[in-house]
Amino acid sequence: MNFSWPYVIPLFYLVVLVVIGVWVSKRQETRSDFYVASNKMNSGVLFTTIFSTVVGANTYMGFSGMVYNDGFSMTWLLVAAGSAYFVLFFISGKLRRIASVHEVFTLPDMMELRYSRPVALVTTLFSLVALIGGAGGSILGVGVILNSILGIDTTVAILITSVVTILYTAFGGLMGVALTDWVQSMIMIAGLVLVILFGFQAMSADANIFNATLNGADLLSRTLGGEVLSFTEGMTFIMVIAWAFTFMPLNTISQTQMQRVYAAKSEKVIQRISLLMVLFVALFMAFGLALVGVIGQAITPALDNPETVFPMLAMEVINPWVGMVIVTGILGACMSTVDSNLLSAGIHVSRDIYERGKKGTGQPIQEKQSITITRITLVVIGALSTVAAIFTPSIMELLLVTMHIFAGATFAPIIIGIYWKRANAGGAMLGLLLGGVATIVAEVTHPPLDPVIIGILFSIAGVVIGSLLTRENVEKGNLFAFKAVEGKDYTFLLVVAGIYVLFLLGLTSLSLWTPLIVLTILALIFSLVMLTIYILPNKRRGMYEEKSSDIKSEQ
Repeated sequence: MNFSWPYVIPLFYLVVLVVIGVWVSKRQETRSDFYVASNKMNSGVLFTTIFSTVVGANTYMGFSGMVYNDGFSMTWLLVAAGSAYFVLFFISGKLRRIASVHEVFTLPDMMELRYSRPVALVTTLFSLVALIGGAGGSILGVGVILNSILGIDTTVAILITSVVTILYTAFGGLMGVALTDWVQSMIMIAGLVLVILFGFQAMSADANIFNATLNGADLLSRTLGGEVLSFTEGMTFIMVIAWAFTFMPLNTISQTQMQRVYAAKSEKVIQRISLLMVLFVALFMAFGLALVGVIGQAITPALDNPETVFPMLAMEVINPWVGMVIVTGILGACMSTVDSNLLSAGIHVSRDIYERGKKGTGQPIQEKQSITITRITLVVIGALSTVAAIFTPSIMELLLVTMHIFAGATFAPIIIGIYWKRANAGGAMLGLLLGGVATIVAEVTHPPLDPVIIGILFSIAGVVIGSLLTRENVEKGNLFAFKAVEGKDYTFLLVVAGIYVLFLLGLTSLSLWTPLIVLTILALIFSLVMLTIYILPNKRRGMYEEKSSDIKSEQ
């Protein structure tokens, strides 16, 4: 690889991430600080950490590459994934209230509270496998990205980025991860706006950016034709539903998602963020990244690797320095998935295995010791995942399989437990086991139906049958028997749902693309402004509360 000065940008960025982690570590006094940011994460930080964890490099490169290769109708994949946040809207208020009343830091904590300790342990094992697989696959993804874009040796890239990610995650905990996610999100959103604007200008060299953008839909239509740009060509209702069920568990009840629900400052904050994520991911990001795919196809129709379309446009249609900043954001997006998986896996070992074991023997739990165990664990898991990423190229397939098994086993017991008082520990355990085994069998036999859907169906049957055949636990069943969605919340929901439906209907007609393109660009720019405002501390809206002693006294 020949050195070029723009390569300094990603190197500087890696140093900044470590500095952020060390800075935040000085404010980590309790497990609540480290695990869930003391339940004080504000809207701006919370939004970006959810966004950056979900919309990672696989989305920026993989999704835009799918659209480049298979046409605009692939947009439905990200629409389906983002639509899962409608479900999170309904369950997040209950989960956040439970976290504020009880000492709940993890998904297994909630499962023990609702069901039993054995159910929590089995949930821990399913989640831990998925998180380790996810960390290894994402680490390999970092190496592939740097190799394909910058020409850096894959092994060297994996080692450098793994060390940096492990360091800032081990130091900073959830708030350290969230702050780095904020930086990454700002770069990714700004990069998407620039790639769209300069991409349209590259298609119409004689026009300025403003006119080229307004004529972008016509340029794409003349260059690619209506079939490539069709929102429905080759798409079926069953395919969309399969995608929705595949992504729904990961975007609602995974440990990385639940941890952020618990970290929210209040129920209303996480509920509002959930609906904003619908608009942002299912509409603006889906349409924006799909535009990148079709713009890339129009400008460079013969890419060897379609997944490089986003960074290719960033480097070629803008300017090498700005393009390198955007590529750095993509690198950060991949690292944000790694750090979330490592942190959650570390917390599973310290909180859900070590601390739960000590509670069973009646021994006191020491704050500093638990944090130290978490840090050591995530370093060890990070090192093992790095070695696996270097020597096991097929780990990307392992990532998908492990996430499918987790989703198929755990989604039904969690959702049913929130809304059905009769559900009990026997039903939850049967649901976990049936769902997990059914998903594994489906992964091996490759039936026509998606393995996650098969797992969820078997898991639902297990929870219902097991609960009806065993004794009801009234006390545990009543824990979640309260309303967390109020009348005004439904008004907000209806507004978002209306925008969602109208936007998707607009995508079916090329004549409406111009206003939708303008709306998407303005929405992305507005989000950058608002996220900048909400990261700034003030007396009424602190980004991070250091007074953990107050939280202790309240408990």
